[in-house]
Amino acid sequence: MSHMLPFTDPRSAEGRNPKTMVSGRGCHVTDTEGNEYLDAVAGLWCASLGFSNERLVEAASKQLSTLPYYHSFLGRTAAVTDALARKLTEKLPVGMTKIFFGSSGSEAVDTAVKLTHFYQNARGKPEKKRVVARQGAYHGSGALSAGLTGLDYCHIGFDLPGAMVLRTGRPHYFGDAEPGESETAFSRRRARELDALIVEAGPESVAAFIGEPVMGSGGVVPPPDGYWEAVQEVLARHDVLLIADEVITGFGRTGSWFASQRYGLRPAMLTMAKQMTGAYFPMSALALESNVAEVIEKHAHELGTLGHGFTYGGHPVGAAVALEAVRIYEEMDLPNHVADRSNALNAALAPIKANPRVGNVRVIGLMAGVELVDGRDPATKLARRVADEAERRGVLFRVIGPILGISPPYVVSDAEVELIGRTLVESLDAAVRAEGY
Repeated sequence: MSHMLPFTDPRSAEGRNPKTMVSGRGCHVTDTEGNEYLDAVAGLWCASLGFSNERLVEAASKQLSTLPYYHSFLGRTAAVTDALARKLTEKLPVGMTKIFFGSSGSEAVDTAVKLTHFYQNARGKPEKKRVVARQGAYHGSGALSAGLTGLDYCHIGFDLPGAMVLRTGRPHYFGDAEPGESETAFSRRRARELDALIVEAGPESVAAFIGEPVMGSGGVVPPPDGYWEAVQEVLARHDVLLIADEVITGFGRTGSWFASQRYGLRPAMLTMAKQMTGAYFPMSALALESNVAEVIEKHAHELGTLGHGFTYGGHPVGAAVALEAVRIYEEMDLPNHVADRSNALNAALAPIKANPRVGNVRVIGLMAGVELVDGRDPATKLARRVADEAERRGVLFRVIGPILGISPPYVVSDAEVELIGRTLVESLDAAVRAEGY
């Protein structure tokens, strides 16, 4: 086949055609064989308003017929892009006043790292360049962003720039806590480990810490009690910036407009993408805290320009779609709407908690992780089998090692939420029988 598929074994893809989708409506997609599936992961966490929102289509069509493209280089921009930047600052955590646009989450993360270096140079601290990232984190698949990603399959064979990255432990209480250790004690231990890492590396060399408020592709891992408070104390002590990676969690996925607001983060920079346009147009942004932005802008003025940008960053069609998506979120009263859907998802997943092969069920807003176990060991093979059984029943889940990821569109109905829960129970039972447990 001509198409090289990302995160896919290319030889396996040659042997059997990929499942090819041809249409979508609401929370459902249909393949070339006419099979319909409830997409319980909204594509890649991102199709927040489903696959057929007419208002988003109309916003894109209108902008295409008005100004189908313009850039934001050399002191020029599109009016709709400028309007989106202003709108985003209304929703972001207090103090985040500047927006830099890109086309993907990976671009937003790469921009955050580049501007962190630029910021430290502007402060007269050129040696302060290393970035702390966590094991199991996903931050993108560009060179810099993949280097920050803490998943082996994104690294092997690529020779990514690794010397810049310091790796610290993930906040996975269920998977990593010691016997009898409370959530608060676990959080304090992770903070001590982070502190020791920075001290050993030399605080004068450490520029930033990047973290998802809730880890997504690393297994839907929420922060345990006290985690972000303890981590931010360490960062402040060592003059280390916090980059909040909200590519997945931004725009309501955890129940707040941004998860940083839910967990009390005070980021210097914040990345966003996915739900920004409901996935109807590739677009991302990096938000900067006002004091950090001031240092960067002053230094760029001294140099004569800010020498960074993307041809399609701030694309007017994407900006128009994003503005309309934000209007829809406002009309649905996003935080309360997600809270309601979250309660429904919690109820639908309640029956599966009794299964001895389920070690942990985590629901945060409209994202969930069902972690399977074999005794206390992760059950990765079983998770893949469960997902296959669910696909045969018409529901698509995300497999993350031993974890089944769930993040349906915000427009998911009660009946569809119940179908997600029921299918998961049936598929796990079928997979366990097939595996001979």
